[in-house]
Amino acid sequence: MTNYIFDLAGVIINLDLERDTKALNFVGLPDFEGCLRQPEISVPTLAYLNGLMPEQEYCDTIRPLCRKDVTDEEILWAMDDVLDVIPASRIDMLMELRKEHKVYLLSNIYDRGWQIATEAFRKHGVEPEDCFDQLFLSHEMQLAKPDPRIFQAVIDSTGISPEETIFFDDSRSNIATAKSMGFQAHLTPMNKLEDVFATDKIFC
Repeated sequence: MTNYIFDLAGVIINLDLERDTKALNFVGLPDFEGCLRQPEISVPTLAYLNGLMPEQEYCDTIRPLCRKDVTDEEILWAMDDVLDVIPASRIDMLMELRKEHKVYLLSNIYDRGWQIATEAFRKHGVEPEDCFDQLFLSHEMQLAKPDPRIFQAVIDSTGISPEETIFFDDSRSNIATAKSMGFQAHLTPMNKLEDVFATDKIFC
């Protein structure tokens, strides 16, 4: 039986980069790509967004790089504002897949982000647990993709065979690690999961 593993942000829940750019600019930071190009911003930001750095430590670290008098809540809001909606079609797809397959979520996500995502599921009248057989969340595991250990933790917990498992992610580095461990890994364009299913015969 084929197993399915999905990333969350950009794969299951849409990302709104335009809205997030406005939020980041409001607190005095560049757009997300600009943040990634500056190690003094990207290192703590990715650690926080992956759930590996506490909120207060992140705010204290990033505040000197923001506009004067920015509040902790404004900094945290700027990080949150990229998370958008989950299309109903994706909920339907997950529920349909679960009828005949094991379906898992493997996400680099921080606590606030997970709460936002949970509410996005609830808007469709479902809980995340209704859509997945098991949830693997970086902020709970204190491991984050592309670290091979988080993929191994999924294997150990579920007993799945990587060769019989299809993994979807919008990060090239995550895809590379998954492939190196034997998963059928497919790079998914941001917010375009339906297109992958519609065009690739492997998902029939």
